[in-house]
Order: sequence, then structure tokens, then C-alpha cells
Amino acid sequence: MASLARLPSILFLVFLYTSINGGSSDQSPITTCPSFDCGGDGITISYPFWHQSQQFEHCGYPGFNISCSDQNPMIYLSNDLYPITNINHSSKSLTLHHTKIRRADCPKVPHDTITVNSTPSLFNSTLGNKMLHFFYNCTLYPPSLPHIACLQYGIKQSYVFLEGATPEFDWHRYCESVVSALVSDEAVYGDLVQGFGRALQGDFKLTWKQLDGACQSCEASGGLCGYNNGLHENFFCICTSRRHSTNCYDQGALTTVRPEPNYIYVAIGALIFGGSVIAATVFYFTQKKRAGSYKPV
Repeated sequence: MASLARLPSILFLVFLYTSINGGSSDQSPITTCPSFDCGGDGITISYPFWHQSQQFEHCGYPGFNISCSDQNPMIYLSNDLYPITNINHSSKSLTLHHTKIRRADCPKVPHDTITVNSTPSLFNSTLGNKMLHFFYNCTLYPPSLPHIACLQYGIKQSYVFLEGATPEFDWHRYCESVVSALVSDEAVYGDLVQGFGRALQGDFKLTWKQLDGACQSCEASGGLCGYNNGLHENFFCICTSRRHSTNCYDQGALTTVRPEPNYIYVAIGALIFGGSVIAATVFYFTQKKRAGSYKPV
């Protein structure tokens, strides 16, 4: 009888223990950095890049998230998506392709395609790139300059120049829009006014560098960098199936980072469970007492 009376307390303690220790199994910390592909061209995506679906917690650099569109890996840079055609981890470079540029014979760049070589830029342009500057729908322009005939609109004319070769003129004042686009150096040859469409249809390369600070310390110790919510301040280091706060050594003492359980929900669930067990036990003994009070006639 006494052991049955202690049953609710025993069940309550068992529930509380399993809630705290096992209740967060679906939110267990990531301990590996798996590679993936989008199923199309066979490009394998691996650290420091990570899949877009890992928004809450990811293994890789902030801003290096990759999404898949029609089996093509895509990266979001300068407010636009770019298809990735190649990733070279040895040279820390990736090859991208323009997407929103239509009409190969006479394309028009809608906006600056990408911003590089600026702080805090994630990527930098390589020596194998050229920057093209476009000046659209200019109402006033220097005489005798070759213009893009297929983009002429009435008296408004458009122009394209290589970076460093733009004539001195107040282009921003007299042109409706001024945009820039990265292209491959190999695609720029011959008459630029006639061949800029071909150049825009090609690829261009960007490079990345190792992150500074905590991530650099983590990688130097053999670990891989991870972040919560993509924020630099929410950093953790992934080392040989365990997570650590700074690096894989931490002066010889490993410090494992483990997410704290949500004690509010645990407590609420424990109270509800415990109350249900107590109510069921009281009901059981009440019914048993009533059954014992009946005497046969």
C-alpha cells in the first residue's frame, strides 16, 4: 500500500529526468559538417559553404549559405542570386554566372551585378575578371564616342567601357542609370561595343579568405566554425564529434557546449504529467475503497 502511494512521485521524477536529459534530442547540437549537392551538375558543396535550410544553426561561414533551384546551386550576393558553376577549395574560389541578363545579342544589365573588394565583402574579385561600366539612356554625351546602337531610344544613347577606360564626363548627371558588371577577362576581346553581350553570357570568378578572430583560432586547432542564427557572436567550434566554445584545445581542457533545455516547458509538462498521475491514483484508490465497502447479501 505504501509503495503504491509513492507511485506518483516516482513517475514524476522519471518524467522530469527524461525531459531534461532527452527532451532536446530533436535539437541536438551539430557535430559534423556534411557535404551536399543539388542533384544537377554534380557540384559538391562543402565547408565553409552550408545549405540554406540550416538557418537556425549551421557549420560554415556566415553568408556562405547555398540554396538549390532547379537542381542548380545558388548563392545570394548583392541582393541577387547567382548560379554556381564551380567551386575550387584549393584556390578558395567559386565560379558564378549571371542570371538576370537576357538577350545574348543585346543584353541590358538591370543593376550592379555584384559588389566586391569592399569591406565587409564576403568575396573578392580575381585577376582574371574585368569590370564593365554601363551608362544607359544618356541625354547628353561626348561627341564621336561609339554607342550601343541596339539600346538607342530616340535621342537617348547608351555606352559601355572597361574599368579605367571611361572618358571624363559627368555621366551620372546625364544618364538615367549607371551600372557595373563583372565578366571574365577571357570574354573581353575585340570591339567591346559589339561584343559586350558575349562577355555577359560568360562566367566570372570570386575568391574568399579565411575568417579572422575566433573562427581562425578554431580552424588552426583542426576544428570547423559553426554559428547559431548566422551571427558572429553566436560562435562555436566543431572538433572531432564534439563542440567547443573557442577551439579544440582551450589550453588543454575541452569545453563542450551544450544547448540548455527549456526549463519552462519542462516544468509545465512535468506539472501536467504529475497532476494526471496523482488524479489517476486518487481515482483508483477511491474506486477500490467503494468496491470494498459493498457486502454481499
